[in-house]
Amino acid sequence: MSDRRRRRALATVLGSVSVMVAGLVTLPAGQAGAAAAACTWQKTVWDLPAGADVGTLDGYDGDRWAVGITGNRAWMGEGITDARGTLWDNGKVALRVSGEIPHLNDVNASGSVVGDTVVGNEFVGITVDHDGTTHRLPGDPAWDNYSADLVSDNGDIVGTATVDLKFRVVVWPAGAPGTYRVLPTPDVTYLHLQDVDSQGRIIAQSDSSVGGLVWDTDGQWRKLAPIGTPWAIRDGRVVGGLNATNAAAEWTARGGLVRTIAGGAINATAVGGNGTVGGHRFVNSQRRPVLWRDGVVSDPLSTVGSGFVLDWLSNDERTLVGVESRRPVAYDCG
Repeated sequence: MSDRRRRRALATVLGSVSVMVAGLVTLPAGQAGAAAAACTWQKTVWDLPAGADVGTLDGYDGDRWAVGITGNRAWMGEGITDARGTLWDNGKVALRVSGEIPHLNDVNASGSVVGDTVVGNEFVGITVDHDGTTHRLPGDPAWDNYSADLVSDNGDIVGTATVDLKFRVVVWPAGAPGTYRVLPTPDVTYLHLQDVDSQGRIIAQSDSSVGGLVWDTDGQWRKLAPIGTPWAIRDGRVVGGLNATNAAAEWTARGGLVRTIAGGAINATAVGGNGTVGGHRFVNSQRRPVLWRDGVVSDPLSTVGSGFVLDWLSNDERTLVGVESRRPVAYDCG
């Protein structure tokens, strides 16, 4: 399983938490209905290409564009056969690549798609046009492999390169096309870039002893304290989960804990344009999506399916985007 595949990784985390926590957490009745729902959420199942019956999502721009993979159910397990990178425009398929590569890893508000492909025996970072044409990003010949993993709304591309099994974080700045810079990178055995915000802050997941890392605008990496797994960042607000307690949490861009979210919260996975946080909690031993404001339930999402994995909130917070029953879906505020 590729660790680029955010939704599947999140589903695995939630599944393991369910085994440990289900039946142990019961939300007080008063708290379960603490906030009246502002929306009646209406579900839209996104299109799949002809011949495909499942799909996942890896990147969403907060408005219209999303990337992921589509393919067919494997005979056993949660795998996907004939998996191909796919671009959606408002839930409609705009591009499906012709083979297993290139991978489409992220997309921004301008519809700029980034990913990686194989040239010779190496992975290289690329941008991808909407007709499937790829353009190789410049790299250092000393790199063993490199990939474009994230793209911010201002067009900065962020990725990783490996040199002798060591990770390097690379930025291809929008303001200086054809150039790149290598950021100082922690010496870790595992590094997965998870998200970048419009100001260029980056969050990454790393070794279990290190946990999450944040690259702030002052040019430094900092560990989340206490150790946690970050899932999203917006305007310097980091959300995720505490590793030791399996609780949702929020941090500053410098890694300082803002709050732990109580009430059966498992993980925070998204931040909307107005600061609402989305994630998952247990309600009477059932895992459900939820929205919080300042650590308090703002919408219990009672009309949203319990199997919906909430990955993103739109910029206007009127759309929830994720996967349900192995299909990309959106819930819109009605």
